[in-house]
Amino acid sequence: MISSVSTLSSSLSSTIASLATPAGISGIAVVRISGPNSLSVAQKLSRKRKEVFKPRYALYTPLFSPRGLEIDSGVLTFFPSPHSYTGEDVLELSCHGGVVVANELLDACFSLGCVPAHPGEFTRRAFMNGKIDLCQAEAVAGVIMSESSMDKEVNYKILTGRFSDLVLKLKSSLFGLVTILEAELDFTDDEIKPTPQKDKAALVSLVLSQTKEVLSTYTTGKVLHRGALVALVGKPNVGKSSLLNAILSEERTIVSENPGTTRDAVEVPFLINNFPVRLVDTAGLGKPNSAVEGRGMDFTRNYVNKADLLLNVVDISQPKTAVKKDIINSDNQRPVIHVLNKCDLLNNGPSEQWLSMFPNVSITSALCGDGVDDLLRSIYKRFVQRSALVGGVVLTNARHKLALDGVAESLERALYVISSNESSEILAVELRGALFHLDEILGITTVDDILDNIFSNFCIGK
Repeated sequence: MISSVSTLSSSLSSTIASLATPAGISGIAVVRISGPNSLSVAQKLSRKRKEVFKPRYALYTPLFSPRGLEIDSGVLTFFPSPHSYTGEDVLELSCHGGVVVANELLDACFSLGCVPAHPGEFTRRAFMNGKIDLCQAEAVAGVIMSESSMDKEVNYKILTGRFSDLVLKLKSSLFGLVTILEAELDFTDDEIKPTPQKDKAALVSLVLSQTKEVLSTYTTGKVLHRGALVALVGKPNVGKSSLLNAILSEERTIVSENPGTTRDAVEVPFLINNFPVRLVDTAGLGKPNSAVEGRGMDFTRNYVNKADLLLNVVDISQPKTAVKKDIINSDNQRPVIHVLNKCDLLNNGPSEQWLSMFPNVSITSALCGDGVDDLLRSIYKRFVQRSALVGGVVLTNARHKLALDGVAESLERALYVISSNESSEILAVELRGALFHLDEILGITTVDDILDNIFSNFCIGK
């Protein structure tokens, strides 16, 4: 393991350029330049003296090719080092949108010595120059690629340093204890009073508890990032397709009184209060009447096994014993909401009785739309920990989770060392292991391959 910053610093000698806005027809396009020759490029493109370029001041000017041909008129904004996104001299060039103008300006930049930027290279340079840590760099891509406001909110909190602050707080607590242990190893009992074992255990337990608290948000974080997979399951003709159409307020699936109409799984993206879900209408489970219908049931079982939440749709108009049987016999291996549908046909007593008889029950009429909003609220509450979103951070990144798992394992071993009254040297080793994993999150200690993998997923202009 090596320090990423020192290894990759040689690449900073070049000046990079790329389009920072999507290619195509638009009102404006932005070309971004970063590196030691940014100001020189600005001078040559505009044919103006460097004194004209005030820091963070927008300058409207004609823009020329190296051959002296006027390409366009645009706005140049110069951000001198270190007060820029990358920590280097940065030039942002706003021109008329469109493929031709932007490409001609990019070609001019390349002719003046710039090199094309790699995906994520601007953010990578920001990391290498100490403007942001690695988890903040990852959050940049997370904000850009967010598919819902909640996903954006979670990533933005990480980008602004809230998660980094938490990691640094954990580091500070452990580093203080390591310092004490090293002092105890260097001095005799007469020279320094040893810290009681119970105090060491209390501190390690506190840091372990805080680590596990963050880890507990990962389930929520995953579904916030990729969307929760919610599968509608149940017997044929209980109203699964009708319920999906009622949720979407549009006819997305074929509805028929004939059992087995839905023979394949239909997956539809949907937002519940800006929380992303993927709703899946599945084939009804039961005895197949054909090979095609049986294949559809196989697809259903596959979704049942991987769904984050099952909506077990039951026909409430059946006799009470049949309704109870369909609830009791449903899959209990996955989180489930029992959706008692067709309440408009109810003839087996007040619907409220079912709410007290079974947990996780929602009563609907897909035909009339009754109870659909209540069902959506129930789905929302299953996944969204509002307190975590408002007050703290939510873990969404698998790399961060893996590192925090390593922290927790090291701390659990440290507690065992303390309880076993083993030597301070062994305890210090375990605590340094936890510190190493925390440094991995921030990018203080990492390898080039990891960095290449992270930044390769960025867009070119960021």
